[in-house]
Order: sequence, then structure tokens, then C-alpha cells
Amino acid sequence: MEIQLADLLTSLRSEISRARLDAAGKDVRFRIDSIDLELQVAVEKSAEANAGMRFWVVSLGAKGAAKSAETHTVKISLAAETDTGAPVLTGDDVSDLFS
Repeated sequence: MEIQLADLLTSLRSEISRARLDAAGKDVRFRIDSIDLELQVAVEKSAEANAGMRFWVVSLGAKGAAKSAETHTVKISLAAETDTGAPVLTGDDVSDLFS
């Protein structure tokens, strides 16, 4: 499975937005100060005009196929904030953290 880095970040943004909306009106919320991601990526440089470089996240199921491609570890630190610059607050359901 090929996952573009941009698609991964879009999905992460969507999940954070959903958690933020779910937190509305809750007594206990969590502030997200930073999100640290460590990813294995394959870099593809295309010879086609205007194609540039593409970064693909290597999924766990694709490790065998990724051996033929050169992979790199990328560490990304993100600060979560709303469009107004306020910190992101998420809901109080932590049951999934302890299962």
C-alpha cells in the first residue's frame, strides 16, 4: 500500500479535528502541544518534467516490497493549533489508551 506523506498529514489533521469537535462541552479536555511522528519513507524522484520528488510512507505490510527502494527515517515534530492560533483541546475519553 502506497501512502503519500501529504495524505498521511491530511488524515492526521482530520483525526485531530474530529477529536476537537468531540471535546466540545466536555469538563476534561487534553491540550495537544506537539505531535511527534517518526516515519519510514521511500523517496521517488521522477524524470518527467515538473514531477519533482514524492515521499511515500512505508506501511508495515509493505516492508518486503520496500527493500528494493531506498528508505529513510523522517522525524517530524508538529505543533497543533487552530486557525486562530489557539491550542487544540481534545476530549476526555482515554479508554483506548489503556487497552
